[in-house]
Amino acid sequence: MTTADIKRLGLILAVQAEIEGMKAENKQRERHDYSMAYSDSDFHDQAEKIREIINKHDDQL
Repeated sequence: MTTADIKRLGLILAVQAEIEGMKAENKQRERHDYSMAYSDSDFHDQAEKIREIINKHDDQL
């Protein structure tokens, strides 16, 4: 792996951690019968962040 690969992986894992936090928040709110904090569009936005990271040139990381 190159340095850029490691940076890219780290950035993707950071977004994935955010997604897991969003899912956990939604589950907690669901248990308390509250409205969801995050919608499908919020998850799609996070997926788009990952796509952008994947497509960045190494010197843009």
